[in-house]
Formats: sequence, structure tokens, C-alpha cells
Amino acid sequence: MDTLHSLVQCLNKEEIRFYKLYSQRYITGQDSLGNQLFDLMRKEATAYNDQNTFEKLYTAKGDKNTYYRLKNRLQHDLCDSLTMLHFDKDEANELYRYICVYNILYAKQKYELAHYFIRQAEKKAEQSNNPELLDIIYSNIVKLSNHILKINPEEYVEKQSQNALLLNRLRQMDQVLAVLNYRIKVTQNFQKGNENLLKLVDKTVKDFGRDKTISENRSFQIKIYRAISQAMVQKRRFHELEVYLLKTYDSFQHHHWLDRDTHDVHLQMLVYIINSFLMQKKFDEALQYIKTLGTEMDRYDRLLYNKYLFFYYNTQLLVYLDKDYNKALYILDEFERITRKASNSYYEQFIHLNRAILYFWTKKYSDAIRSIIKLYLNDHYKQADRSFKFKIEIAEVIMQYEAGDADTAERRIKQIKKTYTDLMKDATFAADHAVLDILQSLIAAIPAKPSTRTITKISKLIKNLAAESEVDTHIIDYARWLAPKAGIDLKALSAH
Repeated sequence: MDTLHSLVQCLNKEEIRFYKLYSQRYITGQDSLGNQLFDLMRKEATAYNDQNTFEKLYTAKGDKNTYYRLKNRLQHDLCDSLTMLHFDKDEANELYRYICVYNILYAKQKYELAHYFIRQAEKKAEQSNNPELLDIIYSNIVKLSNHILKINPEEYVEKQSQNALLLNRLRQMDQVLAVLNYRIKVTQNFQKGNENLLKLVDKTVKDFGRDKTISENRSFQIKIYRAISQAMVQKRRFHELEVYLLKTYDSFQHHHWLDRDTHDVHLQMLVYIINSFLMQKKFDEALQYIKTLGTEMDRYDRLLYNKYLFFYYNTQLLVYLDKDYNKALYILDEFERITRKASNSYYEQFIHLNRAILYFWTKKYSDAIRSIIKLYLNDHYKQADRSFKFKIEIAEVIMQYEAGDADTAERRIKQIKKTYTDLMKDATFAADHAVLDILQSLIAAIPAKPSTRTITKISKLIKNLAAESEVDTHIIDYARWLAPKAGIDLKALSAH
């Protein structure tokens, strides 16, 4: 990796503009070689080559060492400009600036001035609760007490000792979390039906939590909960996540840790619990916690009501998509009524898409197509990823076919294949490609039943989907839609 090239490529527009202004401090006449090198690196995002750049700047007969000195100077200037630009944008950076000024003044033996700036750093570090920098600040004030009589070193030695205890505890927390994250990542399997994940957490805390009080620390337990939840979702280990979350939720309630200050954590934990049930199709258990989520969202004068409103309705919808289509439609109507004033294009996209799916499964194909058309007009949808649009358009073609409009379906298939030529060649979208081919075969067979060849294609696709577990990636469950056309019993197939 070329460090300077990587640094140049990561700059945003504001940082580039500031560097240009900063570099003007020594430029006269034409741009300096440093600015020319900077511009060349900006242009050559992926094909950057030192030799080519060197020849453009110095010709082939130039001194290569001069070029490397130029690179070092440009890197130094970029670091300076980034530092100056961002000093005031982060509390920690501002603290480092005070400490830097203190060091300069201390070296000049301007001790009273140095004391002023290190005291400013102390105040800000205490306000921002930064024990790492407080440790440095207290050490410097103790050192400064040798030159300023009014500084009582005993006071700061005591502060430093108390801060060291806190700092050590926080470092232990970070160490435990780092080791726990690593152990979770390298553990390939957790046996279902037991508490191996819980045992791993307890063992890690015991192995690395030398301060026994950290296991009873609320902030630490919140960090562990978040780390484990994210890791288990990535591993798709939803049973283990369920077991861990239920025990953790009970523990948080027992310790009275779920209050106004942790209200966001409380609601987020409920969402994780609900999703762990949904991914295992434990819909009754999910409903129980969805009700709890609704109750908790009303607490503290609906402090975080709007933040979790979507999760509340989305999880209900996921439950009733498998249980009761009419109830699911009612939930969408209610969500639309509540969010109408918000004018949120993402909410509108969610409503139109799910209405289309529900109408499709209830065989209201014309209503389903109308919802898809509304989706196409949605602002959020216009900015959506192409792969998402690709799948939406395939869903529309299926709806057109089921609505009996074979001509429109056939025309749209040709348009889709032309528009998404790149995705049609991508193996990731093999199932979508197969569905379009099957649709063309079904249309060609109208009004007769599907041919033996088409049924074979359907059977092959369903087996591939079952093996790859890709059903959830499609707007319409292809296997569920196609199985009856080929006389396939999905329940019997899944049993095997």
C-alpha cells in the first residue's frame, strides 16, 4: 500500500479545498511540484504508479531521491492541513491542542502560561469524561508543581490515583470485549439447545476481568450485549442469540438497569429479541415482545417513539405475513395513517411494496400492480440499488402474468433483460434469471399447462433455492409461487 496515495484518495471535498488553501502559503507563480503530485494522485485513483508519476514530474533523467523527498513533504503538509482543519471538530483533538501548547510553553520555561493551558485541558477532559487524557494532564500538572508553588501536588497525585483505578477498569472492559469478540468469531459452532454462548461470555469475563466489579457494571454489560448481538446476527445464530438475550434482559430488569438513561438500549434489546424469534418463525413469542415494545415506546413521554415506530410495525407485519393477510393489510393501513404527516418516502416505499406482496398472495393482482406502480414513483425508490430494482421489476412481471396480461409480461421481460444485462450475467442473480426464463416458457404455453421441460426447470430452481436458502432475498417467494405449477409439495420437500 502506498500510504500517501491512500491518504490523498480518502480526502473529502472540504479537506481537498482546505489543503489547496493551506498550500498557497508558499506557492508563487505556477503550482508547486507538490500540488502537481497531489493532482496526479487524485486523478489516478486505482492505476497509480510511482515510476509513471516520477517521469511526468521530473522526466526519466531526474533524481528519484528528489521525488521521494517531494512525497514525504506532501504527506507532511497533508497531515498538517488535516490537523488544522479538524482541531475544532472533536473534543479530543481540542484537548490535544491544549496539551501541545502546554508542551511548547513548558519548553520555553513560561510556566504560568503553561499552567493556564494545561488547566484548560483539565476542565475539558473532566467535562468530556476522558480518563486517558486526564492521566496525561495530571502527570504534567504534577511535573509543573516543581516550578509553581501554588500547585499542591498532593491534590493531583490523589486525582491521578483515583483516575488510574477508573482507567484500569475501562481498559479491562475493552480487553474483555476484544477477546470475547475474537472468541466468538473463531468459534464455528454453538450447539443448539444449551447455553454455550453464555458460558463463553462468563469464561471470558473471568479470564480477563481481573477487577471483579466490572461484571456488575452496567456500561460494561451494555457493551457486551451489543457486541454479542451484532456477532450472532452476522453468524445467523438466532437460537443462541435468543437464549442470550432473554437471560440478559431478565438480568437488566433484575438490576434495575433499564431506566430513562438506557431507554434506547431497552428498546433496541426488545427489537433484537423479536427478530431472533422471527428468524426462527416463533411468531407467538415474537408477538408477546412486540406488545412489550409498544408499551415501552410510550414511556418517558414517548421519548424515542418515532425512532422505533417503524420497527414496531415492521415486526408486526412480518408476523402476520405468515399468519393472517387481512391483519397484515390492516397493520399497513394503520402505519400509513400514523406516518402520513411525516411525509417519509422510505415509509411510503415500505407500505407500497408490502401492499403489493400482500395483494399478490391474496390474488388481487390488479391491486398489487397498482401498488408497484406507486412504488416506482416513490422518491426513495428512485435512489434505490439496481439489484433491488431488478427484483422489484421481476415481481411486477410475475404479477402481470398472474393477472392474465401475457403481452405486457412478455414485453416487460425483454425490457428487464436489456436494462439489467450485467445482472443477468452475474451468478448471484441466477435464480432471478431462471425465473424470467420460466416465465417466458409459461407464457409461451398459454393456454395449455406447463410443458415437461418447464416443470423440470421449476423443480431444479426450487431445489437450488432450498439448498442455498435464498428465499428471503427475493420480493416474491419464487419456490412458493412456482411449486403448485409443477405439482411440488414444499412441506414434503422441506421434511426431506
